[in-house]
Amino acid sequence: MKTLKQLIVIGIFAALIVGAVSVMGLYNPARKKLIGQWDVSFEMTQTDLRQMGVTNNPLATAAAQTLVNTIQASMQVEFRDDDTASLGVTTFGFLAGDSGTWKVLAKDGEQVTIAIKFSEDEAAKEWTVRFLDDDTFQMVSPKDSRFPVGQIVVFRRVTGETS
Repeated sequence: MKTLKQLIVIGIFAALIVGAVSVMGLYNPARKKLIGQWDVSFEMTQTDLRQMGVTNNPLATAAAQTLVNTIQASMQVEFRDDDTASLGVTTFGFLAGDSGTWKVLAKDGEQVTIAIKFSEDEAAKEWTVRFLDDDTFQMVSPKDSRFPVGQIVVFRRVTGETS
């Protein structure tokens, strides 16, 4: 009987520890999946622009892609394990950046809601991320962000390989 009580007490403490670790976010698969450097794709196909509600016109798609290529736009985001994030945007060869904090708020299947607060923001903004695979996700800008409303942005994990 004494052994049974000890097993019950150990089981309760184990459940409390597992619960605390989960609540504190120490074990969060969505969070671990986001950690790393991500390149933003500015390649816009006709399907992308149609999904964004921009145009159904193939000539407009080609013009938009030419504009993006002309300004030589690139963007990279890094989510770090210490809950900090950095953003780097390059246009016409000039780099601008920002830093901030991030955390996972919720997960529903391959969709993850994260809160990001960059240094110039008054409050954190909620972003919805949908993983397409382990190394690709897409995100739609929140209405109150400094990025275009409703724009779908595709992120690809930066790997150590160089071409």
